Amino acid sequence: STLTLRIGMVRSVFLCSLIALAVSSFILVSGNVCNAGPDGTCESADTPILTFTMPKKVVAELPKFANSEGKPREAVKDCIDRHAECVGFEKQGECSKNPGWMIINCPKSCDRHNNACALRDPALRCSREALGIKTEPAYMPGDMDAMFSSIPERFGHLYDINVLSESPWVITLDNFLTDAEVEAIISTQERWERSTDTGSANEYGEVGRILSKGRTSSNSWCREACENHPDVRSAINKIEEVTRVPYENYESFQVLRYEIGQHYGVHHDYGAEDRKLSCGPRILTFFLYLSDVEEGGETAFPNLNLAVKPKKGRGLLWPSTLNANPELQDARTMHEARPVLKGTKYAANSWIHLYDYAKSNLWGCTGSFDDL
Repeated sequence: STLTLRIGMVRSVFLCSLIALAVSSFILVSGNVCNAGPDGTCESADTPILTFTMPKKVVAELPKFANSEGKPREAVKDCIDRHAECVGFEKQGECSKNPGWMIINCPKSCDRHNNACALRDPALRCSREALGIKTEPAYMPGDMDAMFSSIPERFGHLYDINVLSESPWVITLDNFLTDAEVEAIISTQERWERSTDTGSANEYGEVGRILSKGRTSSNSWCREACENHPDVRSAINKIEEVTRVPYENYESFQVLRYEIGQHYGVHHDYGAEDRKLSCGPRILTFFLYLSDVEEGGETAFPNLNLAVKPKKGRGLLWPSTLNANPELQDARTMHEARPVLKGTKYAANSWIHLYDYAKSNLWGCTGSFDDL
């Protein structure tokens, strides 16, 4: 019979046993707290506060070094399947459909398909050349300023645009989302869970998750039914038009719910290790407000003395990296979600990377792995 068991990611490195098979896997990407200099560079770092995102599915393509002929080879030492269901998953074609998860969890079963035993090593699995990711970044030096400065002229006839800061850029676009787009994003969410921070990574690049007192919201992920909804695709297309970055560089929307008293402390969307990822760092955050809030819930930028009130349909756009070098963090855009004092806040993060995120994520090169 068709296997329906969904297997979650294995979170612990060496200290914990395997988590229950019913738990879904998570993708986690770190954020970093630091003190911003006048040019946006990071002068010092404090304790990191971390954020995460779920993966999206794309069509699998074998990396250049994969065993595309499907020929069996000698077993690699310590290469074992973690789950009894791996043989069945292999027969169902999951080694090609979900290579990242299968390489880590079912390497023995997948070894003849894609050299899975060797590819457990992220140093082999996750280079841009091996994954076939184009090496031209989404933004070259100067492109960030060019994009932001052109927004009022390009879209002033469509949205109510307010430039809150030019150094660094912070822009709001009111009436960016239609009511139908807002409804589609919220109504297609199936599972709300407590937002978490990232734990440590193991030798295979798997990252765990931990609860944090600094982040108390709930979140869900815009995947499958959400991501394929026509009104959600419409919202995605708008973001592509504004930012001039293709959707392959995006993480799936992280949909947020803040109830009274819930908040997210000061943090940055760029993580200290982001430059090492094949998808590169997050260069932009396009934040979508999905509801009005009676009181509280502002998105505040302490270094800029700015606070943006939630307003249904509003988009808020800011950079995470520098115009002069899109690889480097712009520490001036530290931000926080202030506590909701009255009402409920719904919102969504759209995090945009310098390089192809979808293929990196498919092959388990963004911190965790999709579940079956």
